[in-house]
This record gives sequence, structure tokens and C-alpha cells, in this order.
Amino acid sequence: MQINKNLFQSGILAFVAWMMSVSGSLNAEKLVPYKSRGIAALFAEPVPGEYVSGGDVGNATHLGKYTSTLNLLVEPIFDGIFFVGLKFVGPTTIMSANGDLVNSFLDVNLILATNTITGTYQVTGGTGRWEEASGGGALVGAVNEDGTFSYKTNGVISRPKSRK
Repeated sequence: MQINKNLFQSGILAFVAWMMSVSGSLNAEKLVPYKSRGIAALFAEPVPGEYVSGGDVGNATHLGKYTSTLNLLVEPIFDGIFFVGLKFVGPTTIMSANGDLVNSFLDVNLILATNTITGTYQVTGGTGRWEEASGGGALVGAVNEDGTFSYKTNGVISRPKSRK
């Protein structure tokens, strides 16, 4: 799957803007690069105004192979008066290769005309070596023919406790 270069660059720009707006609680000295690649699926048809559950599998720096669960509020996106897509907002829990958890919050837009997704994630804590984790970044991807979503993330996460 090819991800549109302009789409990826705008995702990176959104991430940079987000990082500049983050409060002083994130200490840049404790953050390390974080990248992931995965495939996500929703367990039901998304209905605006309702929550939809889902999950994904992938591979990420510092986590290895992971699985995660999603519980996202679905909201419509309008361009003026026209319906153009869906926004998915809510928590996700990522289980790393060793069983430790990373909690994050997603804010992702699906644009129906292009079948592309863009958004951000914010790390909100975790368990084990990811307890009190912080960070965040950009997410870009596309809808696959089978209805799943392929995506990549690029951002930062606080250094794991076992490597401080």
C-alpha cells in the first residue's frame, strides 16, 4: 500500500504543531522516537453519534509486535453543508510484546472521497515499563479493499522505565 506523500507530510506538520502546543509536562529529554505500522478493523458499522469497538495488530519501536483495543466515538465530518467523512475519537489500549500496556487517545479523520485517514494520538499512561508514559504523534493511512485500515504512526514516547 502506498501512502500519499503529501498526506504523510501534512500529518507530520500536524504532529509538529501539536508537539509545539503540548504543555510543559512533557520533558523532551525523556522522549524517544516512536514509529508503528499496523492494520486496524472495526467490529461493527460506524454510526455517527455512537461508539464503535475495534482492534489492531502491528509492530512498533520499543513495543515490538502489539495488539490493541479501540473504543471510539464516531462523529460526522462536514465540508460546509456536505458530508465528507467520519471522525473517530477515543481511547485505545495497546498490549506490547511482553504484555505491558500503553494507553493512548486517538483523534482520526476518515475522508470518504479518498479513503484516507489522518490524525493524532496522545499517550496517556500504561502499565509495567510504560507506567506514566507520555508522548504522541501523527497517524496516516488508508482504507483497504476488505474494509480494514492500514496505518503508520510517527511520534515520540517517554523512555521506558526499564531503560531510564
